Amino acid sequence: MKRLRSDLVLWVMVFICAASMVLAGCGKKAAVEKVEKEEMAEKAEEQVPSAKPITEERVFYGFENDLMGWEIPAWAESKSDYVAMQMGLSSDFASEGSNALKVETDFPGTAWAAALVEIQQYLDISRYRVIRADIYLPADAPVGLKANLILTVGSNWKFVEMNQSVPLMPGEWATISASVEPGSYDWKRVVPDKDFAQDVRKIAVRIISNRKPAYTGPVYVDNIRVGR
Repeated sequence: MKRLRSDLVLWVMVFICAASMVLAGCGKKAAVEKVEKEEMAEKAEEQVPSAKPITEERVFYGFENDLMGWEIPAWAESKSDYVAMQMGLSSDFASEGSNALKVETDFPGTAWAAALVEIQQYLDISRYRVIRADIYLPADAPVGLKANLILTVGSNWKFVEMNQSVPLMPGEWATISASVEPGSYDWKRVVPDKDFAQDVRKIAVRIISNRKPAYTGPVYVDNIRVGR
């Protein structure tokens, strides 16, 4: 009988000890989860792009006197679906100043094709919230062309293009704009972090015809800038 009581007391003590450990573990787990949730909430709050209006801009490329390093890259010249034929300065149209970059294109209208111009230059634009460019399509051009911006960023030279392309309306200037702030959803398969805009290595403007329309003629690029 005494042995039975001893065993019973022992099992009660083991049960109490185990319960205490479980409760302590649960309490610790709950505390950790709470801290993790708070950290995630803070991080998410930090990574929401600002909704404030852009009140200050800095023009990087206005094309007033020269091409400023912009070119049709060699890799694009070697591809049949890239159709920028030549480029130069023009005073035909300008969204700021007197000149713009004139890109001669030849879209066949039978398959996807693009005309791309770019510059390779190391830039830190992390002090700014958006990057923008103005594109002009002559009045006699067809409806259906679109344009977007592409950045190459980081030491691994990551190619990052905009999520959405902007329709180009004949006879009108169109502004392409994308946020570079942490948390922006303006880019395909990439959500910028705090380092995204610190190491920009290339900026490209791409004009796109998705099978149609066919168009042979110029497209004008101007006023490539950042804003905050």
